[in-house]
Amino acid sequence: MIHSIFSFRTLVYFAYAVLLTVVLLYVRFPAEKFKAYCEERIEILLPDSVCSIGDLAYRFPLSASFDTIKISRMINGQETDMVVDRLVIAPEPLKFWKSFKLKGEMYSGRFEAGLDVDIQAQSFHLVDIHLEGVEAGALAQAIGLTERKIAGILEFSGDYQAQSNNPSDGTGKGVVQIVTGSMSLLQPILSLSTLEFERVAVNWVLENGILSFAQGELQGRDIVADFTGELRIAPLLLNSNIQLSGHLEPDETFLRSHPKEQQVVQRLMQRFKMTVLSFRVGGTVKRPLFRFST
Repeated sequence: MIHSIFSFRTLVYFAYAVLLTVVLLYVRFPAEKFKAYCEERIEILLPDSVCSIGDLAYRFPLSASFDTIKISRMINGQETDMVVDRLVIAPEPLKFWKSFKLKGEMYSGRFEAGLDVDIQAQSFHLVDIHLEGVEAGALAQAIGLTERKIAGILEFSGDYQAQSNNPSDGTGKGVVQIVTGSMSLLQPILSLSTLEFERVAVNWVLENGILSFAQGELQGRDIVADFTGELRIAPLLLNSNIQLSGHLEPDETFLRSHPKEQQVVQRLMQRFKMTVLSFRVGGTVKRPLFRFST
């Protein structure tokens, strides 16, 4: 008589082994050692940074929960902190140690993504990344953009892949937008020192250290605009070179209430022989310069 390898006894032993593993993880999970290891790895991957994790715990059945992950860096002589309030990592069923589900919160918003790990190729792939409800102003402060006031709710979707030993030098694509926001300007545009908008959205592609923008649009209270361009990423994001070009159209109500600006717009349109205003933005993320152009 031939016995099936999937006998009742085998299933019982397997269930017992899984249950025992879960219990041991729960009772003897080396949280402090693993937390120190994670902090060290993040600091290696992000040079000149200091990482601290408030708490790390095992969660039933096979997930790990990180609370208050803080990454501190000195930017232009000022300490800035990037904080993730909570991150939960759970392996996908039947793909243990290869695929994971990530969920968490940061800056009043939520995020989730899938993580596929290729150990042989020493690479990873973040798929179906979604962020929503993130405070854009708080995130801007975290990357050192402190000279301008930025407000709004940030939403982000896309995917990203890179080598495990160089996670910042990867490729990706997606869409990012900020809704119900405002941004103070380093130089006034048509007398506007603050740009208020209902929505700013752009498609992005990252490759070879260049972040390309396409189909960008701004729906503002006083102006609307479209734009394309690129960002050449530097080790310090504020020093990254940005180049944008596009078209801008002031609102008719705004022009009627600002006769001097209306005259300027009319002269520029006559000069460039266009029905909308062309513009360019160049310089760095920290100090971008705006100008009207042909």
